[in-house]
Amino acid sequence: MLNRQKTILDLLKAARRPVLRTELTKWSFLLRHEYPSNGGSAFYDFVPYKLGPFSFSLYQEVGKLEDHGYIVQHGESSWTLSDNYAVDAPDTFVQRDVTRIINRLSDWSTDKLLDYVYEAYPEYTVNSQRKKLAERATAEPAVFTAGYEGLSVDAFLNILVARGVRRLIDVRHNPIARRYGFHRSTLMRLTGNLDIDYVHVPELGIKSALRQDLDTMDDRTALFDQYEKTTLATNAGALDRVASLMLEMPSVLVCMEAEAVCCHRSRVAESIAERTSLPIENL
Repeated sequence: MLNRQKTILDLLKAARRPVLRTELTKWSFLLRHEYPSNGGSAFYDFVPYKLGPFSFSLYQEVGKLEDHGYIVQHGESSWTLSDNYAVDAPDTFVQRDVTRIINRLSDWSTDKLLDYVYEAYPEYTVNSQRKKLAERATAEPAVFTAGYEGLSVDAFLNILVARGVRRLIDVRHNPIARRYGFHRSTLMRLTGNLDIDYVHVPELGIKSALRQDLDTMDDRTALFDQYEKTTLATNAGALDRVASLMLEMPSVLVCMEAEAVCCHRSRVAESIAERTSLPIENL
């Protein structure tokens, strides 16, 4: 079991009552942002959503904990630990902060909890259906690129929202991923939830068989040089389409690698910049 999942179970254990979904989300958010342990290693990231900060990954993993019998759902909106709960606790630093969270917040009404989070973190209200204390950014036109390597889907999407990106252009040939959230269908659903358009342009990707054994930067450069001479040279229509999309609204070219120079999206970006006269900006 992941350490962050142990922390969620410890929050439910310490509460000693059914915990509303909104409570669990906001407690976790404040644990991440206001307490020294930050919820433990690789704890959840958050993105602005309907009721302020939200974690798609947290909800996905709570669902797994429920499926495995660690959590019981009450009605449609709350959880408790099951009677079969038997999991190692998180480390003592996390347990200390969990106790602090419960002592501080467990008696707060949902409205009081939301009011506090909204006022302390207005940047997370930009997509709120309750009230907005900040306006969502819209970026100036540029050829944005981004890689999700090493990020949770919530952290990645939060970057896009914060920077004012309105469309994600996926230039992976075959957009599958082991990390939750980055498979094509899931990413399309999550971006849709955040009013970010999703477009897949597979013809600008590189087949996985060609991406093997790239041990050095020279190996990557040779692959990308060949990619320019073949894929980009024969897909002018796809490049023109992407250029049009970039000019239409703030859009980002997305692939896996964290560093643009290590990814073929850097060559796509150069081609789009030539067509649009927009600057390239790597997020």
